[in-house]
Amino acid sequence: MRILLNLATNPSLHERYALAVSGPTAGIALVLLLALSHSAWVNYRNYRSALMVTAEDARQLAAKQQRETELRRYLGQPKFSGTFNEVHFVNLLIAQKKLSVPGLFAKVTDLLPVDVKLVRLLYAEAGDSAAVRLEINGRNQGALDEFVANLEKSPDFADVAVMGEGFEKQSSSGAAAGVTLNCQARYLGAAPGEQEDQ
Repeated sequence: MRILLNLATNPSLHERYALAVSGPTAGIALVLLLALSHSAWVNYRNYRSALMVTAEDARQLAAKQQRETELRRYLGQPKFSGTFNEVHFVNLLIAQKKLSVPGLFAKVTDLLPVDVKLVRLLYAEAGDSAAVRLEINGRNQGALDEFVANLEKSPDFADVAVMGEGFEKQSSSGAAAGVTLNCQARYLGAAPGEQEDQ
């Protein structure tokens, strides 16, 4: 009598479908590997391009710095230093000329009412403006007040202050008495057009 023994075990559900699933899994893994490889290649190429651009910028900057050094060395020669000093001196003179006396006189005259005359005009430069002291004479107090109001409204003057006021006695010829006013203000300087015209 022959006895046959079957020692094989029944495959589980997992083992039964492992071979069927392994093929698609390998395909998906291959696709992911190709995608990662392509992404890494693109990133490497962009990195190399950025390095090249940075190197070119550094080269251009070095060339400009070298050119600037050469120009400074060229302009620093003794034959150019005299011209530089002269230009610097002229620029200082232009910067210091902030007050236009004819322009100041014209602006004050434009502010005078008909019944007021300018007796004295004094100024002293102070920083970027000039302190102006005015003495005016008018027939009555109203005309002088009008001038002070015009002076305060003018964009060319600031910090208007009345320093003193006096009344003239009637003259022997019978002329009407007048009023004298002393005031002070800051003249803010000539306009750019006036400086260019000088």
